[in-house]
Amino acid sequence: MTPTMETEYVEGYRPGALGRIAEMHGVYYAGAWGSGAEFEGMMAHEMREFLAHYQQGRDLLLTAWVDGRIVGSIAVEGSQAERSGARIRWVIVDEASQGRGIGKELLNRALAFCRDAGFSTAYLWTVEGLPQALGLYERAGFRTVERFSDDRYSVPRVNLLMESPLS
Repeated sequence: MTPTMETEYVEGYRPGALGRIAEMHGVYYAGAWGSGAEFEGMMAHEMREFLAHYQQGRDLLLTAWVDGRIVGSIAVEGSQAERSGARIRWVIVDEASQGRGIGKELLNRALAFCRDAGFSTAYLWTVEGLPQALGLYERAGFRTVERFSDDRYSVPRVNLLMESPLS
């Protein structure tokens, strides 16, 4: 992908989005952690559940497209979050498109959505060992509020709960 290609940001579902987002997570984390079908399947299942209960104005699926292909994604779970605030999920940018500001733009748009929807905080789960993602989140105002080890993602990791005030 050349840096001159235009990025289109699309709100809401388009056919193929679920599969492509699960694929990007599966490919990235297979290389980074050695995860496999269980992890990719979990991403697809959780995203399918999110889309099945999607509430316009409270939830957001935002994808970045270049040359007709999804190269990045982010979601906001506002209607289905398990705690107070809006949950940020499925943040990923295809390796070939990294370094072009797509992740930053996706996160900025998602946080603007959260503010416009009236959420006072946003939170997300991530893991240690992802310095690019952690830096992106910290620059956007997120701070780690909880840390614990588990194997929820089919590979043992230290999970981080991060929060950001939206005022």
